[in-house]
Amino acid sequence: MSNIKGPIIVLDDNSDGSKHLIESFQSIGQGCLSANNMDAVQDLCSDPLNQPVVLFSQQAPSVDSQDIERLSQFFSCYLVVIAFCAQDKGKEADYFRLGAADIIEPDTEPQDLKKILDRLGELADTRRQQHQYSTQLEKANNELQESLRHLEQDQKAGLEIQKNLMPESPLNCGNFEISHSIAPSLYLSGDCVGYHFVLDRYLLFYFADVSGHGASSAFISVLLHFMVGRVIRRHAREKEYKALAQAPEGLVESINQQLLNTGLDKHLTIVAGSLDTETRQLRYVVGAHQPSPILIADGAARFLPGKGKPAGIFKDVEWTVEQITVPEQFAFVLLSDGVYELLSGEQIADKEASLLSHLNNNSEDIGALKQALSIDDIKDPQDDISVFLLTGGF
Repeated sequence: MSNIKGPIIVLDDNSDGSKHLIESFQSIGQGCLSANNMDAVQDLCSDPLNQPVVLFSQQAPSVDSQDIERLSQFFSCYLVVIAFCAQDKGKEADYFRLGAADIIEPDTEPQDLKKILDRLGELADTRRQQHQYSTQLEKANNELQESLRHLEQDQKAGLEIQKNLMPESPLNCGNFEISHSIAPSLYLSGDCVGYHFVLDRYLLFYFADVSGHGASSAFISVLLHFMVGRVIRRHAREKEYKALAQAPEGLVESINQQLLNTGLDKHLTIVAGSLDTETRQLRYVVGAHQPSPILIADGAARFLPGKGKPAGIFKDVEWTVEQITVPEQFAFVLLSDGVYELLSGEQIADKEASLLSHLNNNSEDIGALKQALSIDDIKDPQDDISVFLLTGGF
């Protein structure tokens, strides 16, 4: 006995050939059902993957007719065996191309039918395994699509949170203006910018790039926003002019410790600073951020000094506060390292020289700066591209 499940369905045309074939199947213990035509098979076939259907070639639509699509669909649904009549010899290849499982002759002897049924049983097993795999694959794909849909919703919600946490741009404070732009490579950005005008005198700002991409980096940027915001609100509420005059002293050290305490294995590069709008003293700290801060004055752009380790990796690290006096008319520019992909040159030094040449006379406002670097022209950036601009006297 073969491992064929269920009785074989024979499209019986009451010919001697179909009667002989049914008798031969029954003689080897294989049950048979009779169907009048192809449309009747559906009502009789309970297991299309395992239950062979014998279709006599003279009952099938011609492989050259307009019914070829119907025949092809029938072959794809059932385990079809073609019983060839003498006048249809030579068309075997056509039926195999359509998906026939095997070909027999109506006068096939019982002992040969056993071998054919063994082959059909193996083919049925293969079809069943393929169907199971296809079902599992479709289920996994549906689950993946659903997960992606939820992820996209989460990312869009996170994007809205990030957008609402961003400061007003531009922010005007007398003769000074701060503005920013962030072009994320994904829905969410690991770049973050914050700035505040405190006690009608101090402009406080930070510009950071969290390691990695996507949601985890974006959440750290949100955490950073609340870390810095809490410190600034306390200074403003208690009118701590002395602490504000020393800002950003101690800020990166505090951020570093809080990042280490999270245990999230995330770090960030950062530039944090303050501008005393009365004395024009600009104080800033650099934590491994590249490119270095840029000062543009008298039509010339130059990198400012400053270096330090990233925050979130090392314990007991201190960062040095740099200080300069800004001229009456100036632009102070911070850029994320994603800007390097916009610049010509093979080496970083070449790209930095190109960067300065682009910014010499193009930084009076954020629009001119972005145009100089062609930021809005790039599609699908490989990394976040962020810009911070502090100007005075324009």
